[in-house]
Amino acid sequence: MTGLRSAGVDSGTYSVDIVAIEETDNGFRVFYEEAIPRRLVVEQPSIIVEKLEKLVEEGVSSIVMSSGYGVPLKRAQEAAMAEIRAATFIHQADEERGLRILGLRRAMMLLAESGLPVWFTPGVVHLPTVPRWRKLNKIDMGTSDKVYSVAAALREEVEDRGTPIEKADLIVLEVGYAYTAAIAVSSGRIVDGIGGSAGFTGYMGAGAWDSELAYLAAFIEPGFSKERLFEGGAAALLEDSWPPPGPDTVARRAAEGDIRAQEVIEALAESAAKDVLALLTAVTPRRVYVTGRWWRVGLFRQALEEKLNPVLSRLGIETTGLSYKGTAKEAALGAALLANGLAGGRYSWIVEALRLRESRGTIFDYIVVGGLAEKARSYYGLD
Repeated sequence: MTGLRSAGVDSGTYSVDIVAIEETDNGFRVFYEEAIPRRLVVEQPSIIVEKLEKLVEEGVSSIVMSSGYGVPLKRAQEAAMAEIRAATFIHQADEERGLRILGLRRAMMLLAESGLPVWFTPGVVHLPTVPRWRKLNKIDMGTSDKVYSVAAALREEVEDRGTPIEKADLIVLEVGYAYTAAIAVSSGRIVDGIGGSAGFTGYMGAGAWDSELAYLAAFIEPGFSKERLFEGGAAALLEDSWPPPGPDTVARRAAEGDIRAQEVIEALAESAAKDVLALLTAVTPRRVYVTGRWWRVGLFRQALEEKLNPVLSRLGIETTGLSYKGTAKEAALGAALLANGLAGGRYSWIVEALRLRESRGTIFDYIVVGGLAEKARSYYGLD
């Protein structure tokens, strides 16, 4: 199937990234990549549709689209409105506030109404390869785009490094502008995950809340906004205006002796290391692949390696980035690889290894606290 063209879309907090690839005899080549500022997508969700329409005109036959917390694998046109709303879930007051996630929801709705060859995909919690006990009271074990990062890492591990899929044991760590997340992969299958809002401190987001803090928020701010989940991260140490500066600016300030910026890098690296080390209970990886905006920053990369290497080196585990160094993020490349596989191309083996076609259920299925799962499914019409 040489020449098969596919595309992937990763919806991040800072940007929405698109990568399009063409299959070749030896692998693939990237023929299009773009990072679109997220604010533009919030203001005009149709921009994603317009970009993808042009790629289809250029021969792209399959597209994988970032799907928030995820839905079981299906064509966009097959997705129910209830599934799209749940995959981008916020309460009515946040809808009225116009939170940024509505840009993704509207883009998904437009794609569901279009004739484009788009797939919506699962998050980690939907996958049958993750044991039920690890899903207990979890919604965010890794959003749909984190699965894309795993796809990109798997391709590199198997295709470039020659590791048999049954020995592809990895941890994929993504350190992004808002959150840090980590996914455990055993024999090419995702077996555990620590989502950005469920793990240690991210750059913007606080990660997992102390339960007492959640209780405090519940009675101090009834109906508090999901925007709170984008606060309280390492960036708060800067005491700057919000939103905080980008990684390159923080690194420059740290190099110039700004103590607060140095603390941000220290906090973020330490938290990312904790995410990785926590997953050693689920897998002993050959490699830890690090993706996301922060990995491209030398000072952060050095800080993270200083925290991980003393432990990982004793276990013979390497820390590395992906070979892709494009304009867009690695997750968008992974999405394009999955799109190729879903079209029957060279990377069908990645789709099969991740068992995407066996994804099932909703993001609320494993919540066992106080009848919340039943109430949530009823609220979104998922029953």
